[in-house]
Amino acid sequence: MMRAIYIICEGQTEEEFVNGILRPYFNTHQIYDVRPILMSTSKGHKGGDIKYDRLKFNIERLLHSEQDILVTTFIDFFRLKSDFPKFESALQKQNKIERVDFLEQALADAINNPRFIPYIQIHEFEGLLFAAKDGFEFLPDLKQANLNKLLLAVVEKENPEELNDGALTAPSKRLEQLIPGFDKNKPFYGGLIAEVNTIQAILKRCIRFNNWVETLIEKVKE
Repeated sequence: MMRAIYIICEGQTEEEFVNGILRPYFNTHQIYDVRPILMSTSKGHKGGDIKYDRLKFNIERLLHSEQDILVTTFIDFFRLKSDFPKFESALQKQNKIERVDFLEQALADAINNPRFIPYIQIHEFEGLLFAAKDGFEFLPDLKQANLNKLLLAVVEKENPEELNDGALTAPSKRLEQLIPGFDKNKPFYGGLIAEVNTIQAILKRCIRFNNWVETLIEKVKE
């Protein structure tokens, strides 16, 4: 049985989500040591573009530091670089879920450690925030027209993880355009929206995310 889950996060928004939303949920499954690890992506900077060699270094450093932990990733596909294992082969797959599944398996094969569970968002983290309408309706001073657009996005896809990844229609872009101040304080807004929506709503609608969380719980208790 593993003692802890260390989650390598892409940025502060994901870090806040792990601390405020994921950790309490894992606590209900008697997993009490859940740590977001905010990876340095360049000198003096955390978050942003993910280079494979730096990610690999961080993963292996954590795996070697303790023998009773699981290490996982919480990163977005659209920020990955072509230096990732089998990246070009993955791009040949038209189905985006198959593409990310393929990349995760390539990453698992490259690290080759049973205590490493890779997870990559189909597009980006912010898709999870469209799992329910409650979080958007809770926000004060939101123009009705903007709220209506957000609520339409909630039902645009059966699985909000699949929300369009276009330059102007990606989940993060919609949030920045429609919620005043979102771009200046993503961790706060992301955490607030997710908390009001509840982890249960996110797990119910976001299939790959749910599978990841369930896998981590099972692996810890093996």
